[in-house]
Amino acid sequence: MTILKLNKVKQTVGFFSMTIAWAMMNILYAIYLAARDGKADDSGVIVFWSGLFIIIAWAIFIVFPLHKLDHSGRVFKPAIFPFISAIYGALTYSIIVGALFRSPDLVIMFMPLALLTGFIFGLSYSLLIISERLVDLLGRGPGFKIILLLIPAVVLFFWLWVMPAIVPSLVFRFMPDEIRDKIVAGTIPEYKVGDHFEPLKTALPGYFDHIDNGTGNMSVTIANFAFVLQVHCNKIIRLEYGKSQFDFDNTIYGQLEEGPCP
Repeated sequence: MTILKLNKVKQTVGFFSMTIAWAMMNILYAIYLAARDGKADDSGVIVFWSGLFIIIAWAIFIVFPLHKLDHSGRVFKPAIFPFISAIYGALTYSIIVGALFRSPDLVIMFMPLALLTGFIFGLSYSLLIISERLVDLLGRGPGFKIILLLIPAVVLFFWLWVMPAIVPSLVFRFMPDEIRDKIVAGTIPEYKVGDHFEPLKTALPGYFDHIDNGTGNMSVTIANFAFVLQVHCNKIIRLEYGKSQFDFDNTIYGQLEEGPCP
């Protein structure tokens, strides 16, 4: 592969690698939160702000170095570049976030994500630039570049919108709050009084963990949906829902949960 060929497409490969890093960081972070806390709270906020910071970082700190650096050097080897880019990513993140928010605690809080994003970027970029087939393909015209740049967005779209629609119970714990609320609003109406509670509990993993031994209650109000649920002896004994808490009586009636199980 000639350096001339690579020079024509390295910015495209670089931006593609950055979007891969952004998508993978958010997916891995959501999985980490779900494993630690049982659900990926506030991951939607991270998706938005990390995307904004990455665009700023790309424009200010990455475009010029990629243009100037000699890609034939050892620094771009897959065994070396990911570690360099991880450190550079952490430095870039510290400068941007530190300048905008002037909060050392905030910088430290999300530093692991900056290191992870930088590492994934470096690994992706160092592997992609040694692919002669990819470099030749991108050099044939703008159409291939557009398709390449859209792939990470498609992956994130599949993760955040397609998967919740197809297998909501499988991805429920890994979704941002807003998507999790939509899954709840779509799942609750599928059940009725008299149904066994376990299928509902399984459909929304972790959501009803406070209802122990098959007896308990829950009253929830979320965006455009509210419900009240009471369970006794592993059966749904009361379930009411609507677009808001004012569409039904959301009072918890303790006497419904009294008495021994048959």
